[in-house]
Amino acid sequence: MKKLEDYSEDIYKCTKCGLCQSVCPVFEATGLESAVSRGKFTLLNGILTDKIKMGKNMSRYLDLCLGCRACFEFCPSSINAEEIIIQARHHSFNINGISFVKRFIISNLNSRLNLNLLKLALSIYRKSGLINTANFIAEKISFLKQPVCVFNSQIKETIRYKKQKPVKSDSKLKIVYFPGCINNYINPSVKNSVKIVLEKNGFEVNIPDFVCCGMPARSAGDFKTFKKQAEKNLDLIDDNIDFLLTDCASCGSIWEHYAEIVDDKYKEKARNLTAKAVNINKFLAEIDFYIPENTEITATVTYHDPCHLKRFQNVYTEPREILKKIPGINFVEMNEADKCCGVSGTFCVVNPDISKAISVKKAENILDTNAQIVSTGCPSCKIGLSNGLAIFNKIMPIYQPVELLAMLYLKENNNKR
Repeated sequence: MKKLEDYSEDIYKCTKCGLCQSVCPVFEATGLESAVSRGKFTLLNGILTDKIKMGKNMSRYLDLCLGCRACFEFCPSSINAEEIIIQARHHSFNINGISFVKRFIISNLNSRLNLNLLKLALSIYRKSGLINTANFIAEKISFLKQPVCVFNSQIKETIRYKKQKPVKSDSKLKIVYFPGCINNYINPSVKNSVKIVLEKNGFEVNIPDFVCCGMPARSAGDFKTFKKQAEKNLDLIDDNIDFLLTDCASCGSIWEHYAEIVDDKYKEKARNLTAKAVNINKFLAEIDFYIPENTEITATVTYHDPCHLKRFQNVYTEPREILKKIPGINFVEMNEADKCCGVSGTFCVVNPDISKAISVKKAENILDTNAQIVSTGCPSCKIGLSNGLAIFNKIMPIYQPVELLAMLYLKENNNKR
């Protein structure tokens, strides 16, 4: 595992050209030089030369990064700012620790008991009718309307699991599916959809009792927690699987970092499984997945690219291919589809005003398409898109491509009755 000083050459070779300003969503929202890579590298160079101390003010500057890697695409010196800033946060973590908010989130994501209690509470909230009561109260108290609307949209279980009869011969592929914390404990709609789609196409799905992927801990610089979570997940998977499927963009992108953090006895297994980790959109795009006849979903749909899917996993065309194959869907490309939505895990909690400004810009691009449905490949992005749309008092369904495909299959099942 590299340390911050190992990046001194990259930090020093930044040409200060300012191209990062042209693509950084945080700079666009704030105008702060400290928000972009160039500004942070100047500060980090001061840290490495002992001209600046790694104090809590420096930690706040490091938090002004979404980790979207937009600057990496444009950097003429090919400097991976996201990777360097993560190491700087780890350096800061060892000196200053992390904020209460981040510590609270990470500790709860690291506790199966707390996550299961959350799952139970949300289930009661959905099934007891409290969700309708919350909506009624929010309509009467204006400042509650947006947060309640966004919250309820995140927990609505749109797709419920129904066992599927395969339309293809059973596949012999050994597939493990990593659903992530949101699908497991907050809203199972995407998890249900993945199971439906894979079963319909003849695949057997194995879902071990995984823990958090470790992305929140790594992003905060808490490498000790990240290491424990990575090793626990590796223990739950056999070496001889064919595919490790993910649907959450963040969960899918974290696997490339497992080999660099785990103990030596896990490294070979981590590399092996990382090579087998595939996003569900890419997996489906590369098979001849089933399309029913005389069944369609009539809607205009646009798509938002999660940063952790396009820039980290190079999955860009595949979600669009799936959407375009679904009968009845009119696909419309939005402007700046691959620009960050502003959530980025805990960023939206630590920097709510900046996050909201970025989400509003994304919402404007969505509304310009006149789409009826927004699709994306990350549950965190769903929060950002909902936050932005709520500012305009717009309630728009946000689905992953696999959810829309599952809807198609369920609709066909209903038509046959």
